[in-house]
Amino acid sequence: MVPLRLLPAVAFAILVSMTAFACQTEPSNRTDDGAESTVTPIAKVSADIALLAHRLVFAYMSDKPWGFFGATCETWIEDDYLWETSMSDMQPDGRIKITYQRNEDRIIGPEKLVFYVDIDSQEVAGDNKPDTDTGRLGVAEGCDQW
Repeated sequence: MVPLRLLPAVAFAILVSMTAFACQTEPSNRTDDGAESTVTPIAKVSADIALLAHRLVFAYMSDKPWGFFGATCETWIEDDYLWETSMSDMQPDGRIKITYQRNEDRIIGPEKLVFYVDIDSQEVAGDNKPDTDTGRLGVAEGCDQW
C-alpha cells in the first residue's frame, strides 16, 4: 500500500509514462464513426522526378499502337491530354502517380488518364480501363487498356 503523501508523486509518474507511450504509438486511421479511413497521405514530387516519370510513361506508350493508321498511344496522349509537373504525386507505396487531364477542346475520351510509375524499376502501370459495357472507349482505339 502506498502512503497517502506519496499518492500525488505516483499519479504524476503514471501520467508521464502514459503520455510518453501515447506519443510513441502510431495514429489511428479510424474516423469519428469508427470506420477505417481509406485516405492515405500523398506528397508532391520534385519537378525533376515528375518529368522523369512523365518520360517513362511516354516511353511505355511509344510502342503501343493507336488504331490502325500507324500512330502510337504516346501520340494520342500528346495530342489529346495536358500534363504539368504539378499533376504528379508520390504514393504511399513509393510509386509516382502521373495524371493527364483531357484538353478542353476534346469532348471524347476519358477525362483523366492515370499512370503509376516506379522510378527505380522503371515499371509503368496504367489505371485507365473504362467502366463501360464494351470495356473501352472508341476514341482511344485500344490505348485505354494500358
